[in-house]
Amino acid sequence: MDEALSKPVIDKRLNMTIGVLGNSEGLTFQAAHGFTTLAKDFPAQVDSVVAIASMTKLITTVAALQLYEEGKLDIDAAVDVYVESLSGLKILTGFNNNNEPILIPPKRRPTVRELMSHTSGFVYSMWNSNAMIAEEEGLTGDLLSGKEMIMNAPLAFEPGTRWEYGIGTDWLGVIVEKVSGITLAEYFEENIFTPLQMEDSFYEIPEDKIDRVANLLFRDDGNPLFKFLSLFSESDLIEIPFMSSPRPSEKFSSDHYSGGGNLYSTLPDYSKLLQCLLNEGVYGTEEILSATTVNMIFTSEIDSPGVGVAKTQAPLFTNDIDMSFGAEANFGLGLLLHPSGTEFGRGINSGSWGGLFNTYFWIDREEDVYGIFATQVAPFFDQASIETFKAFESAAYKSNSE
Repeated sequence: MDEALSKPVIDKRLNMTIGVLGNSEGLTFQAAHGFTTLAKDFPAQVDSVVAIASMTKLITTVAALQLYEEGKLDIDAAVDVYVESLSGLKILTGFNNNNEPILIPPKRRPTVRELMSHTSGFVYSMWNSNAMIAEEEGLTGDLLSGKEMIMNAPLAFEPGTRWEYGIGTDWLGVIVEKVSGITLAEYFEENIFTPLQMEDSFYEIPEDKIDRVANLLFRDDGNPLFKFLSLFSESDLIEIPFMSSPRPSEKFSSDHYSGGGNLYSTLPDYSKLLQCLLNEGVYGTEEILSATTVNMIFTSEIDSPGVGVAKTQAPLFTNDIDMSFGAEANFGLGLLLHPSGTEFGRGINSGSWGGLFNTYFWIDREEDVYGIFATQVAPFFDQASIETFKAFESAAYKSNSE
């Protein structure tokens, strides 16, 4: 496992790699290689803080399921029961000759459950051509626009008819806030991070932890400016002014918290959530979900072609992706599921997902093991990152069987 993590750093394909492995009792392996900055002034540590992006989605799903267990949230209710502005949702079917959107009403509005399983009809512009055109025409906000990204976003297909990765979990976060009466950051802190002792997980980076945060790097094939900047780098990785280096901010000071992304965490911190799920919702003396509800997370909601697969519309941020890694896949609540396992080790009905800046995790209840890999590089599904993740996972299962 250590060799799988160190090799891409030695070969200058990645600036930093971190990997942890664990089971229902806790961490069994942890290692870090490389540096958190291109200048190599901060060595990577196992507890280096990384932007986990869409790994936030599992946490938001857990939050919603907690409210479901308390009887405060009906996950089979239509979304506009909780967010009235969603009562007028339309499906974007294309554009006319004047590049005006063609919008039709859906047969029904999506349910809260469908927000968790990415079957709601909400999509990401970076993987959907119509949604990207809508963004370019100024009809919707872009990835960096915060809440504006979701506010005017139409559906892309009839709810419940197929899977496509999208902004549904962002709306799920809005619903958690509506039902709980507090911000998502406050809800996470009180109901998930505190009972799980996740002290290094937050939306706003504290001043005293900023030196532990890894910089975000980009591949130089993004555009001509990137090519120019790479002339000053030892590899094809570059830092971009005002984008690569995160900044600290005051706790709970943001005006919007995304249920779909934007959290920072460490791998040991995030591992506590995965350990909790392996223990059927229990961490130490704390129960954050019942065993029955944890089983819901690992129960397929959709069995259709193309789960986990998407074609890029925004090469700066993402490559084409295949989160199924070529294996049979379906989707539960917040997790991609492999009903037959994978060729590199995962057991039957294991769950997984990742984050935009090439952070990935899997959780395997059959083999009682979870793993997390992180670097900080864009675009998503970066070849060197994926090869490293696969090598790390294969080595983990080989080690587990010895």
